[in-house]
Amino acid sequence: MKHYLKYAFLIFTLILAACGGAKKDEVTTKKDLLKEKKKAMDQLKAEILILEKEISKLDPTFVSENVNVRLVTTLDVNSGSFASFQEVQGTVESDNNVVLSSETNGIVRTIAVSEGQYVGAGQLLVSQDSQVLLNNIEEVKKALELAEVRYNRQKNLWDQKIGTEFQYLETKNNMERLQKQLNTLKSQVNMSNTTAPFAGYVDEIYIKRGQNAGPGTELLRLVSLSQVNVVAEVSEAYLTKVKRGDMVKVHFASIDVEQEAPITLVGQTINPDNRTFRIEIRVNNPNGLIKPDLLATVKIKEEDKPSVIVVPTDLIQDDTIGDFVFIVDKQDNKMVARKIRVARGETYNNQTIIKEGLKGGEKLINKGFRDVVDGSLIEIEGEDKQKVAKK
Repeated sequence: MKHYLKYAFLIFTLILAACGGAKKDEVTTKKDLLKEKKKAMDQLKAEILILEKEISKLDPTFVSENVNVRLVTTLDVNSGSFASFQEVQGTVESDNNVVLSSETNGIVRTIAVSEGQYVGAGQLLVSQDSQVLLNNIEEVKKALELAEVRYNRQKNLWDQKIGTEFQYLETKNNMERLQKQLNTLKSQVNMSNTTAPFAGYVDEIYIKRGQNAGPGTELLRLVSLSQVNVVAEVSEAYLTKVKRGDMVKVHFASIDVEQEAPITLVGQTINPDNRTFRIEIRVNNPNGLIKPDLLATVKIKEEDKPSVIVVPTDLIQDDTIGDFVFIVDKQDNKMVARKIRVARGETYNNQTIIKEGLKGGEKLINKGFRDVVDGSLIEIEGEDKQKVAKK
């Protein structure tokens, strides 16, 4: 019974595999057939156009009665500038994004701010209990007063050559020790008050009033986003092309914001894992929309050509011979589509340089460019066709 089930399962698996293979073969066959049909349709369009031309020579009324005029739109072909960019991904960092921690031990007595509040540099944020320190300060002050009196008396005696040098130095050392101790205690009292090191927003508060905070205890996060840094990794292939001060474009897709800013830092080491070096771009952020860890695209200029022929990339077609576009031409006082062979140059952002084939001044067929063949009668949408034909 077990052997029977085993063979049955094997046969079922083979049947499924055969069905899957047959289904795959069917899809491939249909795709090949579609390619053949499209090729045949293009050939048929060309043959129809030839026949229409031959008939129109023999019968002038044929064109107006039978030939469909293609409605198209056009773009003027002019010489202009072309810029291409190398795009790398970056993230936003902020130098002024810090977590402030307690520097001393004590109960939190006052939290002088709230989350989301804007604070100025030096403003009090959190204060901890410092009563013990204040009591110690009072004791040291009293001891210091007595030590100063003893020192002054001993100094007067020593100036008169009365007493020993040891007595003089002992009272002086005692006074100076107490002065240092007092200064230390005052510094510790100051440490119990946490102030803002820079102007910014209180992003998060981590402690509560009455909580004991020791050295290193996180109190709150302070963030200033008036300026942020965009950090990106660039391929080592661009090491000689990227310099501090070069202008780049920084695009934040999530908030649809783009800025142009200079590179403020170029890393001096290569990451051996991905062969890249680090760059930073400081970006202004007056409205605070750009947040830390936001993704950005950094566009580094590669090419900048001031006077070239540029056309939309998707208007360039190809066949077995090469690339071509359709322009508006005049034939027998009528507007027709004319197939022009072109040589491509650099491409960026759906814009391509045309190195050969177009000189400028042509009208490039835009909308409807796939519905015409060489010699198709056309009409330009929104224009007087007779006026255009006379040009």
